[in-house]
Amino acid sequence: MDPLAFPMLAGTVLTEAVRFLFERASAVLDRRAGRVPVEEPESVAGRADTLQVRAGELTDARVERISQAQGALRVYLSRPDLLQEDDDGLRDLLGQLRRDLEEVYGCSLSFGDEQRPRPGADVFQHADEISGQQVGIRAEGMTAKGRAQVVQTAKTITDTGEQVGLHFDGPIG
Repeated sequence: MDPLAFPMLAGTVLTEAVRFLFERASAVLDRRAGRVPVEEPESVAGRADTLQVRAGELTDARVERISQAQGALRVYLSRPDLLQEDDDGLRDLLGQLRRDLEEVYGCSLSFGDEQRPRPGADVFQHADEISGQQVGIRAEGMTAKGRAQVVQTAKTITDTGEQVGLHFDGPIG
């Protein structure tokens, strides 16, 4: 299964997923518009941790996609009879919205009994000679849910060379 695909959900679980994503989209758009401070975390029923918007991820293109998706989901919420588990267009819409929201929040959003890999990165770098910098991962930091794996090899690292596996300035995950 494509790890970015939205899962097949039916009935109440599908309705709850649509409602959850609609509400998260609304919360993000409220923060972008200044109606709610961006730095104010969101407490969400059913989640032990809060969601925190990463302002740098609120690009114009992403906000436009979130706004369009929110508008499309409004129809499904007002007419739940339109929610069909085999609606590929709806699954594509939910999948794209989830990806955008995961980037904005910096965490995974799973539904039903869906099993998804933990957010993070795997980097494998191999060089014969390093005379500048070889950096495996440069990030702002790592959350408790994030993961990182860096494997680097170099035959020769010159006096001016540097090999860095992880460089943190903020979160991964």
